[in-house]
Amino acid sequence: MKLLSVGLTGISQDITMRLQQDCCSLMHEGFRIAIDEMNRGKYTFIGCNIVEGELSFRNYERVKDSLKNYVAKIVADFILANEEKTIIQRLIERNYHYFSKEEQKIIYDNSLKLLNDSSCCVIQDFSAGSRRKRIISRLMEYLDNHHELVVDGFVQFRLKDYRDNLAQIVDKAVDELMLDLEYQEFIRVLRYFINVQEPQVEETHVIIQGTSSFKLLDENGQSIDNQYLDSFDAHYSDEINYQDLLITALIAVSPHHVVLHNPYLPATNELIRTIKSIFEDRVMHCSGCELCKSKSVSQNIDSE
Repeated sequence: MKLLSVGLTGISQDITMRLQQDCCSLMHEGFRIAIDEMNRGKYTFIGCNIVEGELSFRNYERVKDSLKNYVAKIVADFILANEEKTIIQRLIERNYHYFSKEEQKIIYDNSLKLLNDSSCCVIQDFSAGSRRKRIISRLMEYLDNHHELVVDGFVQFRLKDYRDNLAQIVDKAVDELMLDLEYQEFIRVLRYFINVQEPQVEETHVIIQGTSSFKLLDENGQSIDNQYLDSFDAHYSDEINYQDLLITALIAVSPHHVVLHNPYLPATNELIRTIKSIFEDRVMHCSGCELCKSKSVSQNIDSE
């Protein structure tokens, strides 16, 4: 007697083996469950059958409920491990075909990162655990009324909201790529500008003071004055990001060498990355000197 059948494309061996393992508890109770495979077109159908003996209605319902539970969990895991990636790839190819293959690969990788990022706030309650729970619930509802399940058809017609959520993840990954491309173009323009501009000073020492101010000194330890610094007090203005002002000031003086002072400032800091991207091999990161030991140099630096 066939109780349930699951149809899918691709490799079915792992699902068959796991279903056999899950059915062991029923077999220990005397129910002889047989798992078989049959090919129909592009699909492989995995069947769950009772081999021998008559089942009372009560036992039939209990065995079927157990099998539904096994199948729902196994298929949910299969969807998360395989179908999810396929859906994302198809969304990218369909909606963002105008990006290069390399950019599409970046979108794909970033989409997977967003999916696996527990702090991602793109979609509420869309962690791997939440997705699995939702899919299992939908599968159980479906199997309550159907003996045969075709996985890709189920994903297509019964998990539309899930696929819509994945599309939102892909859209977010595209937004991040666009921001990164804009940032790279911004850096390229600034890099070109400083390369064609005559340096105003030989060396500039940048002293990062906390999260809202800085000082620029020349090679003699004297403060560097220019129109940007004269017209702006980085301590008190809330209207301009001090990091943007620092970049503007450095570009204005366009030094041959830039020395960054603050032993507490990690190399992964966004400001440091930006300065190094613009000035490239002109940048040195001082990890300890009298300027670094200054009380005005703060340990309270955001590493992001």
